[in-house]
Amino acid sequence: MTLSAVQLAEKQLAAYNSHDLDLFCSCFSDDVEVELLIDGEVLFRGMAAFRKAYADRFSHPNLHAKLLNRIAVGRVVIDEEEVIGLGDGVLHVLAIYEVVHGLINKIRFERVTNK
Repeated sequence: MTLSAVQLAEKQLAAYNSHDLDLFCSCFSDDVEVELLIDGEVLFRGMAAFRKAYADRFSHPNLHAKLLNRIAVGRVVIDEEEVIGLGDGVLHVLAIYEVVHGLINKIRFERVTNK
Protein backbone atom coordinates (compact mmCIF):
# COMPACT_ATOMS: atom_id res chain seq x y z
CA MET A 1 0.00 0.00 0.00
CA THR A 2 1.30 3.44 -0.95
CA LEU A 3 0.96 6.14 1.67
CA SER A 4 -0.38 9.57 0.77
CA ALA A 5 1.91 12.59 1.02
CA VAL A 6 0.22 13.58 4.31
CA GLN A 7 0.56 10.05 5.71
CA LEU A 8 4.29 10.06 4.82
CA ALA A 9 4.75 13.45 6.50
CA GLU A 10 3.00 12.15 9.62
CA LYS A 11 5.02 8.91 9.63
CA GLN A 12 8.40 10.64 9.24
CA LEU A 13 7.55 13.17 11.97
CA ALA A 14 6.55 10.42 14.41
CA ALA A 15 9.77 8.51 13.60
CA TYR A 16 11.80 11.73 14.03
CA ASN A 17 10.29 12.31 17.47
CA SER A 18 10.90 8.70 18.54
CA HIS A 19 14.46 8.85 17.11
CA ASP A 20 13.74 5.73 15.04
CA LEU A 21 16.33 6.11 12.29
CA ASP A 22 15.27 3.06 10.27
CA LEU A 23 11.58 3.98 10.25
CA PHE A 24 12.46 7.62 9.52
CA CYS A 25 14.68 6.70 6.56
CA SER A 26 12.03 4.33 5.18
CA CYS A 27 9.91 7.39 4.34
CA PHE A 28 12.52 8.77 1.93
CA SER A 29 13.82 7.70 -1.47
CA ASP A 30 17.38 6.44 -1.94
CA ASP A 31 18.17 9.58 -3.94
CA VAL A 32 16.67 11.99 -1.38
CA GLU A 33 17.91 15.57 -1.64
CA VAL A 34 17.87 18.12 1.19
CA GLU A 35 18.38 21.80 0.45
CA LEU A 36 17.82 25.24 1.91
CA LEU A 37 14.75 26.96 0.52
CA ILE A 38 15.98 30.51 0.04
CA ASP A 39 19.42 30.09 -1.53
CA GLY A 40 19.02 26.55 -2.88
CA GLU A 41 22.15 25.31 -1.10
CA VAL A 42 22.15 21.50 -1.18
CA LEU A 43 22.86 20.22 2.32
CA PHE A 44 23.17 16.59 1.24
CA ARG A 45 22.07 14.06 -1.38
CA GLY A 46 21.46 10.35 -1.22
CA MET A 47 20.46 7.97 1.53
CA ALA A 48 23.97 7.43 2.94
CA ALA A 49 24.46 11.15 3.63
CA PHE A 50 20.84 11.51 4.79
CA ARG A 51 21.13 8.59 7.23
CA LYS A 52 24.43 9.93 8.64
CA ALA A 53 23.03 13.42 9.15
CA TYR A 54 19.95 12.18 10.97
CA ALA A 55 21.88 9.61 13.03
CA ASP A 56 23.90 12.56 14.33
CA ARG A 57 20.73 14.56 14.96
CA PHE A 58 18.97 11.67 16.72
CA SER A 59 21.89 11.39 19.15
CA HIS A 60 20.46 14.47 20.92
CA PRO A 61 18.22 12.89 23.59
CA ASN A 62 15.89 15.89 23.96
CA LEU A 63 15.31 16.35 20.23
CA HIS A 64 11.63 16.90 19.48
CA ALA A 65 9.68 18.59 16.67
CA LYS A 66 6.26 20.08 17.36
CA LEU A 67 3.99 20.49 14.35
CA LEU A 68 2.45 23.97 14.32
CA ASN A 69 0.78 23.97 10.92
CA ARG A 70 0.48 21.76 7.85
CA ILE A 71 -0.58 22.51 4.29
CA ALA A 72 -0.92 19.72 1.75
CA VAL A 73 -1.60 19.97 -1.97
CA GLY A 74 -1.24 16.86 -4.10
CA ARG A 75 2.22 15.41 -3.63
CA VAL A 76 3.57 18.36 -1.63
CA VAL A 77 3.33 18.84 2.14
CA ILE A 78 4.49 21.98 3.92
CA ASP A 79 5.06 21.74 7.67
CA GLU A 80 5.75 24.55 10.09
CA GLU A 81 7.49 23.19 13.18
CA GLU A 82 9.27 24.15 16.37
CA VAL A 83 12.30 21.97 17.07
CA ILE A 84 13.94 21.74 20.49
CA GLY A 85 16.88 19.77 21.81
CA LEU A 86 19.61 20.85 19.37
CA GLY A 87 21.05 23.56 21.58
CA ASP A 88 19.80 26.73 23.19
CA GLY A 89 16.50 28.10 22.05
CA VAL A 90 13.84 26.88 19.68
CA LEU A 91 14.44 26.27 16.00
CA HIS A 92 11.50 27.55 13.93
CA VAL A 93 11.38 25.45 10.76
CA LEU A 94 9.49 25.44 7.49
CA ALA A 95 9.85 22.07 5.73
CA ILE A 96 8.57 21.39 2.22
CA TYR A 97 8.33 17.68 1.37
CA GLU A 98 7.93 16.49 -2.22
CA VAL A 99 6.67 12.94 -2.76
CA VAL A 100 7.55 10.90 -5.85
CA HIS A 101 6.59 7.24 -6.34
CA GLY A 102 5.31 6.90 -2.78
CA LEU A 103 8.40 8.28 -0.97
CA ILE A 104 9.67 11.72 -0.03
CA ASN A 105 12.45 12.52 -2.47
CA LYS A 106 13.14 16.18 -1.75
CA ILE A 107 13.02 18.39 1.33
CA ARG A 108 13.52 22.14 1.34
CA PHE A 109 14.07 23.89 4.67
CA GLU A 110 13.95 27.42 5.99
CA ARG A 111 14.89 27.79 9.64
CA VAL A 112 15.47 30.46 12.25
CA THR A 113 16.64 30.05 15.84
CA ASN A 114 14.52 31.86 18.43
CA LYS A 115 16.22 32.32 21.80
